[in-house]
Formats: sequence, structure tokens, C-alpha cells
Amino acid sequence: MGIKIFGTPKLNGAVAVGIDQSYSGFAMTAIDDHNGYYTEVHKLEGTGVERLAKARAIVINFVLNFEVKAIAMEGYAFGSQMANMAGELGGVVKLSLYEYFIEPELAHPLIVPPTSLKKYITGKGRVEKNQILLQVYKKWNVEFTDDNAADSYGLARIAANKHDFEYEKEVYDKLTSKV
Repeated sequence: MGIKIFGTPKLNGAVAVGIDQSYSGFAMTAIDDHNGYYTEVHKLEGTGVERLAKARAIVINFVLNFEVKAIAMEGYAFGSQMANMAGELGGVVKLSLYEYFIEPELAHPLIVPPTSLKKYITGKGRVEKNQILLQVYKKWNVEFTDDNAADSYGLARIAANKHDFEYEKEVYDKLTSKV
């Protein structure tokens, strides 16, 4: 199984976690209160239930390393050609968190629609993937070579309730008012 790592696993205190689940780039980021971060991106190989079991193990092994205080995961892109597979993967992530955490706010992650994530990172709801990588670097001085990693970083910042710009706060407030 291929894995890319960014940042350092030595973070200070409780962390917020962002999860960008996909089969080609399953990314998870933990971010602490001092903007230290650690990101893993896994390529889920195999098929069917075996691949889903690998995703479950990745989620549990990741959160085991940290004191987690908040979690956000990317919602589904409507119209996705692989909607059933994406739904299964998202369900496995949710079930893994539900089984692992006792606290309701961790067992039920904040679901962030793709357009809300893009708006939080770039200020616009519709942008190309390369703009996400660029804006994560320009805004937060964090460089990724993988768009899934950049997405999970943005999701972790949302989970941590970090906002430097008014449009970031608006996105967060809109997401959390539905909860």
C-alpha cells in the first residue's frame, strides 16, 4: 500500500482531524493549536470488502496516535460516477469513528460538502484542484504535492474552528448551524 507523509507526527496537545476519503488518495490530517500538522495519504489497493477493511484500519490507526478533539470529513460530491463506492467508503469511515469514540462530537464527524471546503480554502465554491494546493500554500504556508492532502488539511482547519478570514468563519458557522 502506497503512503505519502507530510508534516511531523509530534504534535502538541489535542488535535483536530480532517478526513478526505477516496480510494485513490485517502488523506487524513491532524492539526494542533499551534498549526503543527501531520498528514498521511494512502492509496487503497485491492477490491471490495478487503479495501474497505483497509480504510477502517487506516482511520483507527491514525486516530490512535492523537488526543482528538474534533473531526471533519468531506461530504459526497453529487453526480459522482462512483457514488455507490464513495458511499460505502464514507460509511466505513463514519462507522469506524462511531465504534472508536464514545464522545458524540467525535463519533459523528462534521460533514463538509466539497463546495464548502473549496470556499473555506479559496473564498470561492467552484475552483480547480490545483487552486486548492496553491491557496493552502499561499494562505497557511503549508506545501503539499497531493490535492487530497491539501483537502484534508483544510478539513482539519475547519474541525479546529480556525478562521483567519471572514469567509472562512461564514463557512464554519453555516456548517455548524446545521448540527
